[in-house]
Parts: sequence; structure tokens; C-alpha cells
Amino acid sequence: MTASALYRRAAVLFIALIAACGDDGISTATPTTIGESAVLRDHGLSDELMAEILSATFGVSGVTCGRLSSGSGFALSATLVVTNAHVIIGIEEIRVHTFEGETLTGVPVAFDADRDLAILEVDGAGFVPLPIADHAPDGSTGLLVGWESALFPNPTPYRIEKAVTVRIVPVGGTEPVERPAYLLAAEVDIGDSGAALVNQQGEVEGVVFATSVAGDGVGYAVRSSAIADVIAKGFDPNLTIPTC
Repeated sequence: MTASALYRRAAVLFIALIAACGDDGISTATPTTIGESAVLRDHGLSDELMAEILSATFGVSGVTCGRLSSGSGFALSATLVVTNAHVIIGIEEIRVHTFEGETLTGVPVAFDADRDLAILEVDGAGFVPLPIADHAPDGSTGLLVGWESALFPNPTPYRIEKAVTVRIVPVGGTEPVERPAYLLAAEVDIGDSGAALVNQQGEVEGVVFATSVAGDGVGYAVRSSAIADVIAKGFDPNLTIPTC
């Protein structure tokens, strides 16, 4: 099965091999095995901050390639939602599910396969956005807000182990790219693709895009700085998204 087929079939890409290392270069090693013992059991956020975060995160779903695709997202502005590019591949009608129980329609206005990020516009939504962190130091902790069923959130604690660079074939592509990322100690499951990593200050540090079959408790996230790179390319309401 190709990498792009894996992207289409699951909300999180499970990868047996991924090149990962520190920022000083690219390795061809298998992922670091963190293990369940390293995964945090408490996110440390207050109930008040939790309520704000949940209201600004969403399930993203739709039918693609004859099956349901579901992932997660979060509010970038009053009408914009960030998710993974691979979540929306082939979806003609993208549904955005809110914590308050509404189901809205999202229109893709930005799509970056190399960074695995997409931005949806939800007309007239009135979301309260989550702020974006400038960077995330090693050891940063917080809440990974995934919507594993697309209908309700299943938050879980995370810790950023270190900044890495991964070599991976992007959705719809044939050649590998090098993607700046974070290596996570977290329980990442199907449906967590596009989930925000929200730190103790309520800021988004990254966007989950993968887990690994190399060991439990291992995840990968696009760094928050990549969101600004996608925004800088501009928005297009008539954007054409790759099909199945």
C-alpha cells in the first residue's frame, strides 16, 4: 500500500519507518521508542482553560474514497479551522463538528501537502481562536485535543520530547520531503490527525499528523511555525483539493 493510500484510509498515518533526528540533520533510523511509561497521565490545565480549549477545537469528517474520513481541528480565527491536509483528501463536503453539538460546513482555502496542513473556512462561525505559540521547548507539556470519533473530543496529555526532522512522502506525492516536526510522548490514535497541542498557557505548539507502529506512546506533530508559512501563501476559496 502506498503512503498516500495510508493517508486516505486513516485519520492518523501509521508508519513503520520514518526518518527522524535532531535539527542538525536527517537520519534513516526507525523512530525513537518512548513507551507507555513515559506518557503523562495528567495535562495540568485548569478546568476553566480546558473549557475554552474544547470550545475552540473540532471534529472534521466527510466521505472520501467510499469511506468515512475523520480527524480533528482547531480555530485559527473566527471563521478559520486548521486541520491536516491528509484528513480532507477527496472529501466533497467537509463537516466541522463543534463541542456545542453543531455540524457546520468547511470550505478548504489553503492546502499544503508537504507540511500536511489545511485551512478551512466556516462562513459566519464566530469561533474564539486559540493563540499560536512562537516555539516549543523540549519537555513542554499540555493537552492534545483529538476528536477520535469526530463527534466528541478525547483530550490526552502530551510532552514534547524534542524537535526532529522527518523524511516522509506527503499525501498525493511520490517523493519524500523533509518536514520539521516534534517527537511526542503521547497516546495518539486514529482520528487525532489535525489535533492541536495546547500548552499550559493555552497556546497551540503543534498539529498532530502521525503515530508510529514502532512503539506505544510515540507521536509526531507539525511545528506551530508551519501554520504561519501556510498562511503566508494566501487563501483561495476556489482551491482544488486532490481527489482519491
